[in-house]
Order: sequence, then C-alpha cells, then structure tokens
Amino acid sequence: MFFFHGTPGSRLVLGADDAFARMAGVRLILPERPGYGISDPKPNRVLLDWPADVAELADQLGIDAFAVVGASGGGPHALACAYRLAPRATKAVLLASPSPAGFRGATEGMSWGNRLGLLLDRHAPWLVRRLIRSYAETLERDPDGFVDALAKPMAPSDRALFERAAFREAILRDVREAYRQGGDGQAIDAALAMTSRDWGFSLRDVAIPVHLWQGEDDTFVTSGMAQYLVREIPRCKARFVRGAGHLLTEHPAVIEEVRTVLLDP
Repeated sequence: MFFFHGTPGSRLVLGADDAFARMAGVRLILPERPGYGISDPKPNRVLLDWPADVAELADQLGIDAFAVVGASGGGPHALACAYRLAPRATKAVLLASPSPAGFRGATEGMSWGNRLGLLLDRHAPWLVRRLIRSYAETLERDPDGFVDALAKPMAPSDRALFERAAFREAILRDVREAYRQGGDGQAIDAALAMTSRDWGFSLRDVAIPVHLWQGEDDTFVTSGMAQYLVREIPRCKARFVRGAGHLLTEHPAVIEEVRTVLLDP
C-alpha cells in the first residue's frame, strides 16, 4: 500500500515499531508530498498532480497494482489516485479524511481553530503562510509547547495519547521533518486538500472501492464530512468509530479492519 501522510506530515509518520507499519502481509510505501521532508517543492501544484507522482514512483519500484491509504490530509490525495489511477489503484482507504468543504454543515463539530483556518485559507492565504511559518519557528523554540498546543483541541482519546513520552517523541520527529523546508509545503497542501471546495474531479467518478473510517469524536475532520463522502462516492463503505478522535492509526481494532480490507482480493 501507498500510505499518504497527514497535513503536515512526512515519511516518518509511521515508525518501525508502529502497529500500522507492522501489518503482516502488507508492503508499506510512504512517499512525501512536495515541500515536505526531502521532497522537492512544487509551488503551483494541484491535487490531481499527485497521482502522476505516485504512478512514477510505482513504475520505478516495479509495482503494477496497489492500494492507496490516506490519513487526514492524505485522504483527498488517496481519492485523487482512486479517480485518476484506476484500475491500477485497486482500492482506497480513508482515515479521518476531509471532504470538499463547500456544503452546508461541513464544519459542524470542528474545533474553532480549524474553522478559522478554513476561513483564512479562502480569504487570506498570505496570512495562513505566515502563521504556518510561525508554527515551524515555535516547534524549534518550544517543542513541548508545540505538542501541547496541538493536543489541546483534540478529542479526549487523542489527548490521552499525548501523555505517552514515546508518542510525543514520534509526533515531534514527524513534524520536524515535515517542516524541514519551512511551512510552505503545508500551506499549499492545506489549500488543496483541507479547505478547497473543488478538487478538480467529481467524487461520483471514483469507480474503485473506497473504505472509510471516521472517529465520532474527531474535532479536526467532522462526521458530516465523512457522511458527505459516503453520499458522493458510489462504492464507499464507512465505519464510524465510537469514542475515537482523529488519530485512527493508533486504534488496534481499526488497524486490524484496515488489514483485512487490504488483503481481501
């Protein structure tokens, strides 16, 4: 499977000891999107540029067919591949994926910070870039404060994860790498995947099976967004996880369900 990290994120989002990375029978490939980690920036990219990058990588690795998995901001990129690369992309898995944000009720239940981010990205993208650069600076100046601020608006089950030293270290490792080149990668990524009302294709034209997991308590991506994806994507099956928030790769039951889907011919 090609696993697409969140926004922000990097190839380090899943460590060697991560249960999601240790799925038996699954070959895991973690590409970074432009501007993150060591991936070259692409300032004017659009969402549908990503499938070409994935196809080229698959060609280089000699992979004829594959599944695509997107977590959070990686979800729209997985759907772009599901649309553009079928039938080579055989199935798509979405974990807390946003939808296009143009429908009524899209932000109901979302944290105020994310709602503000949606508004600013539409009306003051220059300010969003400045804010993200300040996040990167805060990370270097006060790593613990950065992680605490990240956890604060999350669901209780997510916040509990941040009490574990190993989890905090993993988050810091991933986000530091995401900001290696600064914050512009995240700013472009968010504008494409998190706040755009138009992804450049119709969800109704996604022909391959799509399997979606959504935490009922998620404060970053709303259940309304998940329900919208279910309505619009013809072959979409959804699982709403009671008591779960945004960080679904940390839930053993979800991991096992995803593995079953991936290995099902």
